[in-house]
Amino acid sequence: MALGAIVGAVAAWTRLAWAKVEVTARFEPRRAFVGEPVTLRVSIANRKRLPLPLVRLAIWLPPGLTPASGWGSPTVRGYQRRLSVGGRSEAVYDLPVRVRRRGEYWLERIQVDLTDPFDLAPAHRDLMPEADLMVMPEPRIGIPASVRRRLPFGTPARAARMFEERERFAGVRPYEPGDPLNRIHWKLTGHAAGLQTKLFEPTRTADVLLMLDLATGEPFWDSIYPEIAEDTIGWATFLARQAITAGWRVGLVANTHLSRGRGPLRVPPSSRRGHEAALFAALARMPNEATSDLAPVLREAGRRLGRGTSAVVISPRPGVWLRQEMDVLRRRGAEVMHLSPLEFAS
Repeated sequence: MALGAIVGAVAAWTRLAWAKVEVTARFEPRRAFVGEPVTLRVSIANRKRLPLPLVRLAIWLPPGLTPASGWGSPTVRGYQRRLSVGGRSEAVYDLPVRVRRRGEYWLERIQVDLTDPFDLAPAHRDLMPEADLMVMPEPRIGIPASVRRRLPFGTPARAARMFEERERFAGVRPYEPGDPLNRIHWKLTGHAAGLQTKLFEPTRTADVLLMLDLATGEPFWDSIYPEIAEDTIGWATFLARQAITAGWRVGLVANTHLSRGRGPLRVPPSSRRGHEAALFAALARMPNEATSDLAPVLREAGRRLGRGTSAVVISPRPGVWLRQEMDVLRRRGAEVMHLSPLEFAS
């Protein structure tokens, strides 16, 4: 009878252990820069009256994330905890996480064992919670004040200028000598007696295009140094934050790609909702190896530069071809600035 009672209790526990039990996890904040404090919040909610006498947790972190000193486990890459949860209660753990490099991270898994007071029948489950963390780079080489003063968005007087909002069409007017050809409304011109020029709504916000050269010279296949490329990406992140704070719309072009065969990485300037998240996500995910020279990428992007767009070329050691393309854009009247992290590496 005693053995039968034990078997019946174990069977009932196995059937009821996971009923109305929820395990959730999330990173706080979900987006952070390298070096900022990040916390992994793990919550175990027991919605039933029956308590959970013993709960064993094994939380596995992805490669690139490590527990803070004194919080980790010697047997798993993450954390191990033992606790008990009463009926209709919730237990919350805030676990500090140390971030070492940029990237996008997903919590690997959480192993949970719900067991009875005598540890006879543990109910085991491997959970895959939707917990993601976007880590954006920070510059390892400080940008001196002399360089910041040269930036186009570092001068407050530039905000008093008026530009055009290319995303908001305002109408047309008759063509005047000197209007660029890309402003002509060709469809309406076909129905009118003369050329018609497109008009856009005025704005005080200008565009800045960050051009990243992840190689250290030309040709790119002979000049790949991932550590120097990380410094380039870190500088671009800092400049993007400065430009967004100053009210500029920021775009990004890099001589690398996220998907093979898709061409250079491009994030066009925009003021739409969610653009900043897409920009910093590209900076966090992009590889640190170049897939082409920046010169042809700059030539193609330079054809779309408007009068209110400034180009900032971040290249550790620009080659002859890249310098020629920057000179061509300057002769066309575009504002082009070159920055090199290697000049201030020491």
